[in-house]
Amino acid sequence: MSPLQSGSQEEFVPASQTELSRFIAENAAGNHRQLFPVGGRTSLAVCCPTSQTGIQLCTSQLNRVVDYPVRDLTITVEAGMRIDELNKMISAEGQRLPIDIPQSNRATIGGVIATNTSGPKRFSYGTIRDYVIGISAIDGQGNLFKSGGRVVKNVAGYDLGKMLVGSLGTLAVISQVSLNLRPKPQTISMVWFQFDSCQTVDQALEAIVTSGTRPIAVEYCNAKAASQIAAEARLELPADQHILCICYEGPENEVHWQANHIVSEWNQYSPLSVQTVVTEEATRLYNAFTEYQTSSDDPVTLKAILLPSQMMKFIEMATRLNIAVQAHAADGIVFGHLPDSASSLDDVQQILNQLKKTIDPKTGYLNIYQCESEWSHSLPLFCSPPAGWNLMQQFKNALDPEHVLNSQRFNELVEI
Repeated sequence: MSPLQSGSQEEFVPASQTELSRFIAENAAGNHRQLFPVGGRTSLAVCCPTSQTGIQLCTSQLNRVVDYPVRDLTITVEAGMRIDELNKMISAEGQRLPIDIPQSNRATIGGVIATNTSGPKRFSYGTIRDYVIGISAIDGQGNLFKSGGRVVKNVAGYDLGKMLVGSLGTLAVISQVSLNLRPKPQTISMVWFQFDSCQTVDQALEAIVTSGTRPIAVEYCNAKAASQIAAEARLELPADQHILCICYEGPENEVHWQANHIVSEWNQYSPLSVQTVVTEEATRLYNAFTEYQTSSDDPVTLKAILLPSQMMKFIEMATRLNIAVQAHAADGIVFGHLPDSASSLDDVQQILNQLKKTIDPKTGYLNIYQCESEWSHSLPLFCSPPAGWNLMQQFKNALDPEHVLNSQRFNELVEI
């Protein structure tokens, strides 16, 4: 299959894993053109300069189910399968992949793994890395390799497949994946607390570890983000102060007890208001939290990884700067959408400089998740090189010696 033209960039859509392997091998033996693996195209701008020239390798036709032994709670699919299609199939069997995926109607399982996408439930269930039990991928020379298998218990050894999680298509093109699944919960409930200050929120968060309940998600949002999330969920919720939203799921009687118990536990922190959202409305609210971490029309979306104990200091500054903030509060992961008033590169850099002052560089970092295309070369798309960067480069050189796979992703590590 010859490459197809897609705007200013060529596109190749292989019909099989073999065809994809052959195409990459021919490129490695020939022109060494830059190759950009794409799935649902939901994260093309994430941490990536936009001045790319080369060929997009689109996995949309690699969407077959390879194996689904329902009783084993595992499934093997090709990497181009859409998340919504996967969820529909396994939901019919009372199962699920407990990872929150924004834009799931477009996102593919290969793209989720390559970007290490996760959402609120990571607090309880972990990330996609915890559910990948086997991967097939094609390196920069067209060689197909496999790691793991189709069963949960595999032979011990170095798990090469785990390296592909979060690699952003720079090491190999994921072509097939085996996943461990979980049973679907019976019901869901969310408790929406409104507090008057970041300090009170911090106190409540510290008490989570000693709570008699076991939440699956602990989400924070400031007033600006809370009003937008409530509107997206089509719910009338108090949203003019700091919000903590605690999520429970499982058997109906257990969920009901836990939701009531957390309200009793947190009475000592004098919440301004408390509202419990259940069943279908809780699902809508949860989905609104999941989608909110993605960028929209805002000029810049940033992401900070912090110690939970240092998170509220960062959030307090961000709120003063009129940034809409959502956080996976128990994990220290913060997303911020800059206001429309940040209309120039200079405005954005001033905001980032103020936020930087609240971060201990030894324990946290801030990078630009998505931004205006013309700003991408001047803003910190990545933090400083992490520990082990030299080892990561060695893996890159081994799997993609000609550096044809998405190499522009990591060409410039800009320190804030």
